[in-house]
Amino acid sequence: MPSDTRILVAEDDAGIRDIIRTRLQMAGYQVEIARNGVEALSKLQTWRPAAVILDINMPELDGFGVLEALGPRARETPILVLTARHAAEDVRRAIGLGAKDYLAKPFTESQLLARVARLLRARARVVLI
Repeated sequence: MPSDTRILVAEDDAGIRDIIRTRLQMAGYQVEIARNGVEALSKLQTWRPAAVILDINMPELDGFGVLEALGPRARETPILVLTARHAAEDVRRAIGLGAKDYLAKPFTESQLLARVARLLRARARVVLI
């Protein structure tokens, strides 16, 4: 499978994580899982996904911490924040730290797949230019 279909899902809720993984795999994506922010950073260093789905409320290191630790690299890797946090300040902070999109829970599978596809299309255009 081409590397441009690799998605890292950083989500601590096992039920949500399994739904996302299953649906993405059914859509043809290769999925790697991180259960917390520390694990997500480690996998970002070794696995090099085409995009990341990142929860904010995770143990050990939250999603904001992951974005901060990535620094400028957060702007290079398309990151979709998928979280239960709905406050405008959280959206501004995530986008300011480099996230490309923000989707609040609850979400539909079609919303998630559309957002992931859009991130990957935008990434492909940047790589081609």
